[in-house]
Amino acid sequence: MNDEQIVKADAQEIYLGNLRTVEFDLHLPTEGKNGAKITWASGDDRFLKPTGQVVQPSYGRGDRVIDLTATVTYGQASVQVPFKVTVLEAKNDIHVNKIFPIQLTAVVGEPLYLPQAAAVETTDQQLLPQYIIWDQGDRRDYTARGTEQATGHIKGTTIPVTAQITIQETAPAPSNRQRQVIGEPLANVRLIDDTPEKRAQDRRLRFLLTVDDDQMLYNFRHAAGLDTQGAPAMVGWDAPDSNLRGHTTGHYLSALALAYAATGNESIKAKLHYMVQELGKVQAAFSGKPGIHPGFLSAYDETQFNLLEEYTPYPQIWAPYYTLHKILAGLIDAYELAGDQDALRIATGVGQWVYNRLSRLSVEKLKKMWGMYIAGEFGGINESLAELYHLTQDPHMLTAARYFDNDRLFFPMEQKVDALGSLHANQHIPQVVGALNIYQNSHVEKYYQIADFFWHRVTAAHIYSFGGTGDGEMFHQPNAIGVNINENTAETCASYNMLKLTKRLYEYAPTVDKMDYYELTTLNHILASTDHTELGGSTYFLSTKPGDQKGYDDDSNTCCHGTGLENHFKYGEAIYFTDEKHVYVNLFIASRLKDDQNGLDLTLHGDFNHPETATITVNHSTKQLVIRHPYWSKTVTIMNGDTPVTAEERDGYLYLPAQLAAGTTLALTFTPTIRLVPTPDKPELLSVAYGPYILAALSDGDTFLEESIDPNRPLTDQFTKVPDQAALIHNNTLFVPLAVINYEHYHIYVRE
Repeated sequence: MNDEQIVKADAQEIYLGNLRTVEFDLHLPTEGKNGAKITWASGDDRFLKPTGQVVQPSYGRGDRVIDLTATVTYGQASVQVPFKVTVLEAKNDIHVNKIFPIQLTAVVGEPLYLPQAAAVETTDQQLLPQYIIWDQGDRRDYTARGTEQATGHIKGTTIPVTAQITIQETAPAPSNRQRQVIGEPLANVRLIDDTPEKRAQDRRLRFLLTVDDDQMLYNFRHAAGLDTQGAPAMVGWDAPDSNLRGHTTGHYLSALALAYAATGNESIKAKLHYMVQELGKVQAAFSGKPGIHPGFLSAYDETQFNLLEEYTPYPQIWAPYYTLHKILAGLIDAYELAGDQDALRIATGVGQWVYNRLSRLSVEKLKKMWGMYIAGEFGGINESLAELYHLTQDPHMLTAARYFDNDRLFFPMEQKVDALGSLHANQHIPQVVGALNIYQNSHVEKYYQIADFFWHRVTAAHIYSFGGTGDGEMFHQPNAIGVNINENTAETCASYNMLKLTKRLYEYAPTVDKMDYYELTTLNHILASTDHTELGGSTYFLSTKPGDQKGYDDDSNTCCHGTGLENHFKYGEAIYFTDEKHVYVNLFIASRLKDDQNGLDLTLHGDFNHPETATITVNHSTKQLVIRHPYWSKTVTIMNGDTPVTAEERDGYLYLPAQLAAGTTLALTFTPTIRLVPTPDKPELLSVAYGPYILAALSDGDTFLEESIDPNRPLTDQFTKVPDQAALIHNNTLFVPLAVINYEHYHIYVRE
C-alpha cells in the first residue's frame, strides 16, 4: 500500500465504541495496525482530554457534545476523522443532612406552581439548590381554604421532599414600599479634573468613536438578507459562526447611550441614531420571512429559540435570550438616555415577540428552560421587559418579565438560604436585578425580598477584598475565598451587575453599607479592569494568582468586553442621590452636578493620590447637603474657610446645616487608615488597604509573598507612605492601588 492507502485503511479501522453516552475514559489509539500515526484533538478539553480522559460535567450542568478529531498520518499523507462525543453529566451523588422548609401560600381559584428547586444542606455542610420532582406534577389547584401537603423527591435520588401549603381566599396585598432616594441622572453629572476615572472615560470615548458601526451591524444585516455594506465580519464571540453573535452590538448600543449621557458628545449620539435606524431596517426585513414572527430582531434567525424549547444543551445553542437581552437593553438605553423614539418602538416589538412566544409555553417548560446550564441563560431580560412595562404600560411586558422566574435561584432566596454555591455567578446576578425591577413595577413583595437577601449574602460572604465575586465564573460556598485564589477569579461582568443591583437597592433602603460596597468595587475592580490604551480592552477575570498580570480582551468580543464598553461611562451614576429635602454625596469622584429641576449645582474636587482631602463647592442648592462618612476614615473634618462646620452624624452620614450660601466651598479632611483585609477562611492570606484602595504588591514571584506583618505593632509603624501617591512600602515591597497597575506582575493577597 502507498501512503494514502495506509492512511485510509487505518482511519477506517478506528472504532471508539458508543460515543452517545460517555461516562468513562476513552481508549484513543495512537497507531494504526498498518503503522499510521494517530493524534487527537478535543473541541473542549475541560471534559474530554486529547488523551481520552473524561471529566463529567458536575450534576446540574448538563451533558456536553464535544467534537473529537483524529489526525491519521503516514509519510506524506494525512487525513482527519471527526467524531461526536456526548459526555454525560455526573450523577446526583448528594448526601443530604437537611432540606430547608418549603412553605407556600396558595389562593383559592388560582393555580399554584410548586418550586422546581429548593435549598438543602449536605452532610459536609454545603448549601446547595436541588431540583425536585413532585408527585402529580408541579401544578396544584385548590377550591377551598385550608392546609395541604405536597410530596416529591430530589431529582436523581430517592430523597423525599415535603411542602406545606396554606390556602387563602385572597392574595396578599401589594407592598407599598417606595424608593426613598433617587440617583441623579447621568446626564446631570460630568466628570472633571485629571483623575483616573476621567482618563478611563475619555479613553473609552475615543475608542467608541473609532468603532465601525457597519461591522457591528454585519451579522444582523446578513441574517436578515440585507447588504452588509462591505463591512468586515465580526470576530470572537460575535463571529458569523458563533451562536452568541449579536450580543456585543447590544452592549455597543448601551455604551453609546451611556457615553452620550455622560459626555453630551454629539458624534456619539449620531452613531447611536444610525445604529438604531439600521436595526429598525433589520427588524422590518425579518418581518414576514418564513419562520420569523413579528417584532423579532437578532443577529440570527429563530432556530436557537426553537431548539431551546426542545431542551437542546450548550454548546449546540448558546443562550439565545441572553443575546436578545443585550439587544433589548441597548435599545431601551438609547431611548432613556438619548431620547431616541425609534429605539422604543423597536424594543416594544421585541418585547411583544417575547410575550407571544413564551405565553404559549407551560410554566413547567419555562422553568426547565431557565434551569439549563448556559443554554437557558437569559441575562437580565426580565429587567428589560419590566422596564418596557414602565415605559409603555403594556401589561404583556410585565407578564413576560415574570415568565423568566428561575426557581433554582429565586426559591432558596425566598427560603432565606444562601444556596448560591454551584451557581454561575453572572448568569444569576442579572436575574436578581430583574427581580427588583419587577418589584418596582408590580410591588409583589417576594421580588424585593429575593433581591435584598441576595445582595446581603453576596457582599457578606462571596466577595474578594476588592469587591469582585466568583471563581471560574462560579459562586462557591459562603466564605470560601482563600481556597479560591487563582487566575480565574472575579469576572468583570459580575461586578458590573452587582453595582447595578446595589444602586437600585440603595434607592429603596439608602444605608451606608451599600455605598461602601459600591465605592470599594468601583475603585478597585471596575477602574482596575480597563487597559491604559485606547484599544477598548477589559479584563475578563481579575486574577488573584500570586505574581500574575492583567490580561485585556481587545478583540475577542467576550461578555466582559461588552460590559467593559459601558463601565467607564457609569462613574457618575452613584455619586449623587436626592430626596425631597436632601442631596447625598456618596462617592468622592471629581465631578459637577447640575440639576436645574431640583435647583442643584455642586462641584466636587478630589485627588486619587490624596484620598485624605476633597472639596465641595455649593454653586447653588435648594436642598440640605448630606455627606457619606466613608468606612475607611476614622474622622471627617469639614471647614468653610477657617471656620469649622458642625455636622450631625446619623447612620454613617453627615448632615450639614440646612442653608449653605451660594459660593460656599467646603474642605473635607479624611483620615485614611492602613488596614489588613484577611480572607474569611484563611486569615493568614490578606490584602493590604489604604483609604478606599486595595493595594497590590508589585512582584513577579509566583508564590505568596511572606510579609511578616506584626499584629502587635501599629501598621503605621510597619508601612511607609509613598509621598504624593496612594501607595505604601513594606519590607522593600511596593504596594499600589489595583487601578494603577497595567501589565506589571502583582499580588493582591500576601501571607501574613
